[in-house]
Amino acid sequence: MATTEQVRRLYAGRDLAARILAAAGAGAGPVDVDALTPYDQLHAGGAPATTALLDLLGLTAGIVLLDVGCGLGGPARLAARRHGCHVTGVDVSPDFVDTARELTDRTGLTDLVTVELGDGERLPCADASHDRAMQLHVGMNVPDKAALFAEVHRVVRPGAPFALLDQMRVGEGDLPFPQPWATTPDASFVETPDAYQDALAHAGFDVLRVEDRRPALAASGGPRQEGLVVVFGDDFAARLANSVAATRAGLLAPVLVLARA
Repeated sequence: MATTEQVRRLYAGRDLAARILAAAGAGAGPVDVDALTPYDQLHAGGAPATTALLDLLGLTAGIVLLDVGCGLGGPARLAARRHGCHVTGVDVSPDFVDTARELTDRTGLTDLVTVELGDGERLPCADASHDRAMQLHVGMNVPDKAALFAEVHRVVRPGAPFALLDQMRVGEGDLPFPQPWATTPDASFVETPDAYQDALAHAGFDVLRVEDRRPALAASGGPRQEGLVVVFGDDFAARLANSVAATRAGLLAPVLVLARA
């Protein structure tokens, strides 16, 4: 990513694991994956959106799944718990990686979930080493999506499905800032669904499905801010409000895309 340091500053936090575990009411022993979902699903729609994405990937035990920009590891742990698959999570934030590892240990999933520090455009993975790939709310921080998708294409096996969920531009107009993924416009790289399809095709993927998730988000009651305030701080409520306002104004939409290498 061209803005790696900006992204690391935005997705940083002291004592994240301790704060999340305390908010989840966890003691010193094992923690259930579901207890963490208000705090570790860092994207529109939360755990239900993650589940919808996972259901498109045909996951089973023994499958090796790549999670690009895995954040705190919530989707990776949900995938491992639901499907018994192995997951490699990669994230650019050292604080998020450390927290994801600690939370994964507390859920007892370290045999299935591995989290690595790395840039999405330089993934720490061997060629053709993964059967599936996913990405949730990452592209808004990546200026060169074709380069990102080319790197994903490199590390998945031929025919592998790749599912992603990002906030995308669906209408004309200025976005209000700060947004959840950027405090200023120079750090935001929101693109249209057509631009995503072009970047995926350039990287060698065939696009199979494009779905606007606004109806599903509305049916779920909209985004929840309380858990994410624990992660990002009190100012996250204003950032989320700007995102909601842009969505209601028809400028943004959470869009799910399924492609195949």
